[in-house]
Amino acid sequence: MKLRKMFALSRAVARNEIEKVEALCSEALAADQRDLMALMALADAYWRNQRREDALTVALQALEIESDEFYALRIVAGVYAERGEHEPAYRYARRLLDADRPHLTPARTVSRILAALAWLPAVRRLKELVGREEREIESSYSEWMQWANGYVRWYESRNQPAP
Repeated sequence: MKLRKMFALSRAVARNEIEKVEALCSEALAADQRDLMALMALADAYWRNQRREDALTVALQALEIESDEFYALRIVAGVYAERGEHEPAYRYARRLLDADRPHLTPARTVSRILAALAWLPAVRRLKELVGREEREIESSYSEWMQWANGYVRWYESRNQPAP
């Protein structure tokens, strides 16, 4: 996906413009069916807009490309759990626990890069946004890991044979 399209997609996701997200991702996927960023942006947009079946379909496609994609595992496990399909939800929750932590540019690194231009109001706002996003991602990661741990414990305890 080209940089200009990436910025447009980022803006559409931030504004929750689902039709625009779909159009941009469809365009990117027409050029490259294995565009993981487009797949995950689309899956996340569907998830946030309560379109669980669409989110599941796209997240499963993303997992065919990268089997330990944290956010795809989160969506798949969550949809199966909501449906009451506990066996597949358990399998994906287990994989979620084993998945690598999402890799994003740390806010501290970005802040250092932008420090020389901190006198510009736009750069100050960008630094604040990067810091806030980093905190939100960390919080979301922690919440989903707690959910996966709890779900796995619950599933394993209910399937224990009687002594």
